[in-house]
Amino acid sequence: MRLQPSLQTERLLLRPFEASDSPAVCQLAGAREIADTTISIPHPYPLEAARHWTSTRLAAYESGQEVNFAVVLRSTAELVGSVGLRDIDAEHSQAELGFWIAVSCWGRGIATEAAGRVCEFGVAELALNRIFAHHMVRNPASGAVLRKLGFEQEGTLRQRIRKWGVFEDVIIYGLVRAAA
Repeated sequence: MRLQPSLQTERLLLRPFEASDSPAVCQLAGAREIADTTISIPHPYPLEAARHWTSTRLAAYESGQEVNFAVVLRSTAELVGSVGLRDIDAEHSQAELGFWIAVSCWGRGIATEAAGRVCEFGVAELALNRIFAHHMVRNPASGAVLRKLGFEQEGTLRQRIRKWGVFEDVIIYGLVRAAA
């Protein structure tokens, strides 16, 4: 069994999710503003779904498929989001970055700080050559986070996802090791 590490930044602790995080995940990720611009978070977000998600993170890490970190403020020990790498492809040394941050913490640089540290982890510890991410066109704040981290816009995927019955365009970004 591989133990998922914890990571730190100046303001944040990025640690494995625990069962006790489920109510906070349900409340924070289930906010309509979060669910509205993410592909797979429902609204409302049932507590049982949050319990299932948090309980499967360790197995996902152990399988080598993904790594998810609870974003915790070091000053208060408050869980304020999630950041991780999924669809880790060892053969091609690539993975997809994803994150969400509590609405109450928007505009404070937390997403940039957390995602930047996870990208460093992905390159240094997982030997990733490429990390990619995407966001809905109508969510430019996520694009701003990616650009601050050195991601380059690679294109627009037209009608790539369907959110709440509406097909949405997404913008895809990539970061390669040489630029990380």
